[in-house]
Amino acid sequence: MIRYGIVGCAGIGPIHAEAVAAASGAELVACADLDADAADSFAADHDCAAYTDTGEMIVDADVDAVSVCTPSGTHADVTVEAARAGAHVLCEKPLDIFADRLDRMLSVCEEEGVTLAGVFQKRTTESARRAKRAVEDGEIGDLVFGTARVKWFRSQSYYDSGDWRGTRDLDGGSLLNQAIHAIDTLQWVAGGVESVQAMTDTLARDIDVEDTTAIALRFENGALGTIEASVATKGGNDGVELNGTDGSIAFTEDEISSFRVGNGVEEPFHAETETVDADVVAQEWGEGHAVVVQDFVDAIREGLDPMVTGREARAAVDVILAAYESAERGERVAVEEIRGD
Repeated sequence: MIRYGIVGCAGIGPIHAEAVAAASGAELVACADLDADAADSFAADHDCAAYTDTGEMIVDADVDAVSVCTPSGTHADVTVEAARAGAHVLCEKPLDIFADRLDRMLSVCEEEGVTLAGVFQKRTTESARRAKRAVEDGEIGDLVFGTARVKWFRSQSYYDSGDWRGTRDLDGGSLLNQAIHAIDTLQWVAGGVESVQAMTDTLARDIDVEDTTAIALRFENGALGTIEASVATKGGNDGVELNGTDGSIAFTEDEISSFRVGNGVEEPFHAETETVDADVVAQEWGEGHAVVVQDFVDAIREGLDPMVTGREARAAVDVILAAYESAERGERVAVEEIRGD
């Protein structure tokens, strides 16, 4: 039985606790939060021991594995502390928000021989998995274009609700906080991003980071693409779309919104297509986290790689950091420049 701890008792922490409770082979035994009242309240709700220090929690409660659910800019420090204490780590998105911190997390976890996994639960949706099969099996032909759109609304009061929100050192902007799931899904389905050219701006919110971004991509397979992300819109459309030489598939986390392939009839200005039957079942809130936690527990028990390894979890962050660099330099930036190895 994996003795499990949650670090960070607010926000997504309770969802991880529910996922651990539902997991086979794991038991939630402890939680930790710098806010003692938050830890005590969480512990009372989930029948576990409360701590204010991660390392102390791991040693005192004999914890084997932890979920890191703290603010984004603290992920590296908490992960390193947990790894040094001997615990395996499942870290919420983003893995962290600076490249040197990512390097340190990966290095320490490898040195300590503990598993580091990332949380990208959108990969577990039926729609994303169906789209990935469509690309990999050639159902839409050779990939030509891939697009991710995240056009959300976050009020100024949302950012004012915590002094860490909207800061570069602890949070990041619309890319690192909101769009990262779509970016990860896009690069996972399409096959990895080679380079980016980006424009970022803060158009509608009083924050230290971007609220709106437009990015042009080149994927590792040669296809092109775009990412559109904002937290300053109302009524925008979300989703990921892949376009190939023989078809296109568009999806959200809930559904396949369009899946059409060519039927062989082509004219100079038109190609006929037919709809592919691809009904999927939408996940309930928290269901994806349950899958991720169960996979993490199984990986530890069986000595296997988790669904999203630490190195794979940094891929979306590297794309975003390359976009920041590109916006600052005004030129295309290869994602490889961001990686420390």
